[in-house]
Parts: sequence; structure tokens; C-alpha cells
Amino acid sequence: MATNPRQRGRLRLAEPAAELPDTRAAVARALLDRYVPIDPVIDNNALHNLFGDFAAKTAIENGPRYLIGRLQQALTALLQRETPPLDATMTLLAEAIADAIDYRSHSCPKCRGEEPCADCTADYNRAGLYESLWRELGTIGELPKRSAGLKAVDR
Repeated sequence: MATNPRQRGRLRLAEPAAELPDTRAAVARALLDRYVPIDPVIDNNALHNLFGDFAAKTAIENGPRYLIGRLQQALTALLQRETPPLDATMTLLAEAIADAIDYRSHSCPKCRGEEPCADCTADYNRAGLYESLWRELGTIGELPKRSAGLKAVDR
């Protein structure tokens, strides 16, 4: 065996190998799923906001913004017992969003059972978006209770 560098053969650079896919986000999602699983209500709410489009939901879940949201949820769950109370501004914002959800979550004579009528569908979808915002801001306490006696209003 030659120990002198001049006696060895010339080194050649290897051909570049195929690029490895970036799996950091997939690994982070897997860890989050294991230790902080998604609340089924939140998962169903996301699908509801996408109008049942599973392909769009899968595309969102593969994006970095989804991972950021999941990390935010994990941090919220981690700090849940030690979270300080909301300040006056956030309390007011939480109440305003709750009022907006209550306003959009009305019932009308045309609605049958759990399914909203065509006129109410847009309001229910908007209420779902408000609820998502409520969660993202960390101001959610309990979901507002639906009032049975509300009537549809003309806009």
C-alpha cells in the first residue's frame, strides 16, 4: 500500500447524485402527529373551510405554513396550563369574534335539521372562518353555544 500521496492514483470527483428530497417537514409533521395529534374538530373544520376538497387539504398539509400552524398548536397545548389570562384588548377581540360567529350561526325556517339551506350556507362558512381565526389568535375559550331562538335577518 502506498503511503506517499504522489504514488496514489489521481482523485476524481464523483458524478453528482440525484438530489435527495427535503423530508424535514414530513418528519416534523410525523413527530407532531405522534406527540400532539390534531384535534378532530379542528381537522374537520379545516376540511369544512375547503368545502370538502381533500386534494386541497393534502396540498395545504404539505406546505410549510401548515407546519408552522401545527407547531403553534403544539406550543398552545404545551403552555395550556400556564398560559396567562388574556389582556383587555384580546378579551374584547375574543368577544367580538364570538359575536360575529353567533350572528352568522343563525337558523331559519328553511333550514332542515343540521344542514343549512342555500341562503344560510355562506353564513355558516363565514362563521367557520371566524372560528378558525379565533383559534389562530389564541383567544378561544369555549365555542359559542348556538341559540335555538334566533331568526334569520335580512341584509
